[in-house]
Amino acid sequence: CLLASGCRIERRAEAPAAASVGQAPPPGGQFANQAFDPKAQVADIWAGKVLPELRGRAGEFTALRAAMRGGLDAAGARHGHRERGEGAPWNFVTRLKGRIVSGDTSLSAARVDVDVDGDGKPDAQLQIGPVIRGTALRDALSFISFTNFTNQVEFAQLANAFNDHAAAQALKGLPRDKLVGRQVELLGVFTSGDADDVPVILPVELALEGS
Repeated sequence: CLLASGCRIERRAEAPAAASVGQAPPPGGQFANQAFDPKAQVADIWAGKVLPELRGRAGEFTALRAAMRGGLDAAGARHGHRERGEGAPWNFVTRLKGRIVSGDTSLSAARVDVDVDGDGKPDAQLQIGPVIRGTALRDALSFISFTNFTNQVEFAQLANAFNDHAAAQALKGLPRDKLVGRQVELLGVFTSGDADDVPVILPVELALEGS
């Protein structure tokens, strides 16, 4: 009895199972949906749904900016979209004509400045890539909702696919070192929560003077 009272039972923790040698996790980790192909989805709806909606909702840049200063929500309801509730930034669609006055095209996420009213000062910036930032294009479309996707990973992949497709359609072959001084006309999208901020626009259709 004395010997038994001095003993204790030890429980050994089981070692975790080893991962299979050479087995890599699927892209996106445990949230990956192998059937989800964002590039194919964007390509399928680009001409039939994306461009018609953007063209139909676009506001002329100068008039849109005046409307935004008069009331961001009213301007957004007419020329933009936001899925989230009150206070979230709007994603606007615009048509713009102006002259490129400056820009550093050596950057991977390059932008150029555009003068719209002829005073020589930038009224907007254009993203010209090759790296495109933001989710304005995805979020400007009324038929795209987070609730239609499995998780945030897929929703983010869709935004990247939209950006890549827009760049391939509107910016491919752009003469990056010969842009300053040229007239530009475009259809594009931008996100704004403040009417006084200079818009950073992603072109989805773009034409240069003389091209």
